[in-house]
Amino acid sequence: MTEISRQRSCPLAWAAGGIGDGRVRELSRQSMRCGNPLIGHYRQARDPAPRTAEELTGSAAWRNSAARSVAREHFGAEHVLGVPCTLPAGRSDLLRGCVVYSRKRFSPAQRAFLCRAQPILAAVDAHERVLSRALKRAGQDASNRARQYGLTSRELTVLILLGEALPAKAIAARLGISVRTVQKHIENLYRKLDTKDRMETALLAQSLGLLPPRSPFIGSRPEVPRDS
Repeated sequence: MTEISRQRSCPLAWAAGGIGDGRVRELSRQSMRCGNPLIGHYRQARDPAPRTAEELTGSAAWRNSAARSVAREHFGAEHVLGVPCTLPAGRSDLLRGCVVYSRKRFSPAQRAFLCRAQPILAAVDAHERVLSRALKRAGQDASNRARQYGLTSRELTVLILLGEALPAKAIAARLGISVRTVQKHIENLYRKLDTKDRMETALLAQSLGLLPPRSPFIGSRPEVPRDS
């Protein structure tokens, strides 16, 4: 996963287990410096579709590009495919997405699979961003406290957004999941925290250190009844 911003001199990046953070960050830095075509394309075109660098530049240009040399140096890869998760919109300059490396050209079946996986990757990315920002405000101990109460990371994320006074529909849109799924998470929160509505849940979560002490939560009308 890579995040690129015009305000930063280098990107933020992480990779799956087995690939060191330092290695993937250096790869991302070099990709930016050599003008990786995926970065320029997704910044300018706001294209939500997964694309390969080769199709954006043409086979000959990609074969002789510095970006291809970087991919070969770090992963022995000849081909690179971008899967955007967050595209720049309005005044935002944020670009986040997954980059897949391969020694062979991506087959139609592989590309179809990545297209199907894209909404899931975007939802995971949205979840991670919400949780990361909230833990910075509430402190990393909030995650440990959540485990003490049996909350999953997704339930903690929904709780954080409840604390921001977002209705279920807005939470679903923010996380890329269904309203029904959000309502199920809210039901679980009520049950695990032994609360009856959004207001009680948010106030209790603040007192337990699960939410920042000054959550912007307003209103008290419950959206989902607690299980009896």
